[in-house]
Amino acid sequence: MAYWLLGSSDASETILLTHGEPAWSYLNRRMIGPLLLRGYRVVLFDQVGFGRSDKPSRRTDYSYERHVAWNEDLLFHHLDLHGITAVFQDWGGLLGLRVAARNPQRFDRLVLSNTAFPTADMSFEGVDYIGEGFFGWKQFVFNGGLAGSGKIGGLFARAALGPSCPDGLSPEEIVAYQAPFPEDRFAAGAHVFPELVPTGPHDTTGRPQTEGGAANRQLWAVFESWTKPVLLAFGENDPVLGKCDSIWRDRCPGTRGQPHLTLRGAGHFSQDGGGEQLVKAVIGFVDGAGQSKL
Repeated sequence: MAYWLLGSSDASETILLTHGEPAWSYLNRRMIGPLLLRGYRVVLFDQVGFGRSDKPSRRTDYSYERHVAWNEDLLFHHLDLHGITAVFQDWGGLLGLRVAARNPQRFDRLVLSNTAFPTADMSFEGVDYIGEGFFGWKQFVFNGGLAGSGKIGGLFARAALGPSCPDGLSPEEIVAYQAPFPEDRFAAGAHVFPELVPTGPHDTTGRPQTEGGAANRQLWAVFESWTKPVLLAFGENDPVLGKCDSIWRDRCPGTRGQPHLTLRGAGHFSQDGGGEQLVKAVIGFVDGAGQSKL
């Protein structure tokens, strides 16, 4: 697993920046500089199958449980991180929220951006939280939408829009997103990840996934009593997971009284289109409003 430890190990705050699929830590490039200038320690890592991390070529090598274990091994057994402010986006949250629920003593604050903690239980999660935008994405990938030369870079060229990149991405940025996947054989993780989301019976693709749902459902009890600060910063134009902030407002005490914001003009890849808004919110959250009210 590739990871980066930036800034002083003596910094008073540790900020963990995550990424989703099919991105890598490069997604957070707009946020790193301002966080370091603030004097924070910044930690990033690439999920297995993405970025500079190893990329098993068999799709069966990828599972929700295995990725959670890899995350915990890196963050706690290897890096021994404590006092974390985690910025969870997309799969960074699908995995990271289980990691946080299993290891709450390691985390001081959470920032959730375009992510979910699905349970494969329609009566709990509800179609309004993970709706047709996600299922359209899942079907797109299943049909080979990411296969072929330059397809992943092209996806970011179309999707990474917003005030932070009003003219779209530069050719160099598009190449950087494609770089971890020079051939399809390196992209097994990108192709299989949508099929790992515990969607349950309301999966309109006809391929419902239940693995991981029961564990997440049990761990929701942790978040229903979680009083550490939780900031919601979802993209205004995210068609994939953009409605998932509602369940956190309803069920997680840590969200109450926090300065939640909508990232204006930003889509699913919030660190690109809304990166400047997001990093400003993170700094304000850590420095002031995100202090625990206990």
